[in-house]
Amino acid sequence: MKFKQPLIGNAEALYDYACSVPVIDTHEHIPKSEEDYNQATIRFGHLFNPYVSNDLASAGMPFPKDQWAAFVCIEDDWEAVKHGSYARPLRIALEYFYDVDDLTRENFLDVVERINEANTPGIYKRVFNDACGIERSVLCSGVLPDRDDPLIVGNINSSSMMLTGKASLDAMSEEIGGSAINCLDELEEISGEWMALKVSQGAMEFKSRAMPVERPDRDEAAAALSNLLKEETTSDEEMCHLSAWLREANAVKCAELGVPLALHTGVWNDFRTLSVSDIIGFIERNPDTRMDIYHLGIPDVRTAIQVVKNYPNAYLNLCWAHVVASYMVVNTMNEAVDMVPMNKIFAFGADYVLFVEKVYGHLLLARENVALVLGDRVDRNLMDMSEAMETLKAWFYDNPKQFYGL
Repeated sequence: MKFKQPLIGNAEALYDYACSVPVIDTHEHIPKSEEDYNQATIRFGHLFNPYVSNDLASAGMPFPKDQWAAFVCIEDDWEAVKHGSYARPLRIALEYFYDVDDLTRENFLDVVERINEANTPGIYKRVFNDACGIERSVLCSGVLPDRDDPLIVGNINSSSMMLTGKASLDAMSEEIGGSAINCLDELEEISGEWMALKVSQGAMEFKSRAMPVERPDRDEAAAALSNLLKEETTSDEEMCHLSAWLREANAVKCAELGVPLALHTGVWNDFRTLSVSDIIGFIERNPDTRMDIYHLGIPDVRTAIQVVKNYPNAYLNLCWAHVVASYMVVNTMNEAVDMVPMNKIFAFGADYVLFVEKVYGHLLLARENVALVLGDRVDRNLMDMSEAMETLKAWFYDNPKQFYGL
């Protein structure tokens, strides 16, 4: 395969072993059922969105509203980004599934047509189960999959992620048959009932995020809620305190319900507002809540490692990280093996939406990276091969399976 890097010795042997190990995919944003996916039309822009589109924007590409309907829209900028970690899973997927080694002005229409022709019943099985060896895939969404779905399990946005306006609060209250929310105490009570309902419907995790608030201020939160209910403008600082205040209640409820809380950290936009450093106090205040720390905290990778090392309820999830910065992951995980207990690491979550074939490309990167890290330990006589294989299987399968109760 053109886009698989050559490995040698113990790393190559571990990569081969990784291809035989079942996988728990800890993070996706795909449609909640294969039937929904089959209804989608894959457009040229979906090949790049998410993630490659961010590199294209960084390269200076304007964003046409028709999702890059013509290749001419990205031709020069594609050359600037196609060797990056974001682009590599796309190129691997195109090669593996469609025997295409690059996108050009001449072939892009044919490629998109072939991708849509392949979007037929059974595509989830063909990609996730057959090509990838994925046993279960965690859907992070505002909706839950069918609880009997053989592949997809549901991580749903917590109420602290739903504060988009009065309508979002009314919808949450209506879903449990509650009355209108008027104050913080009522918000906490209704939020807890709503979370219990979602667990009864199959939610196995809730999702929140890092916030630049050491400890939420009740008065600031109350002011934000008042403005939200009156549909008046409120400051970002007040809204942050409201989200952080509700996140505290979410964490307590997660512990009560026996489900973990995922925390998005790092990477996006002004990543200073998503710093893994900002969750330390929150983790300390909620020792009974298992915390699923997403994305290796990139760029604060060493801080993320230190957090997971120091707190028994914090776990390190490499979802998305392999395609953000593949080499950074290898370097970081060499240090993580020195510091983090091996039962607290989850190796893979692809974090894609449409054109699900990219999941295969991302998984190839993850298998390479883990093989390089653990192969290096074997090379230096810090593990034997059987220990490295046991660790690899734990990261890809045993640890997340136990953590999520699958």
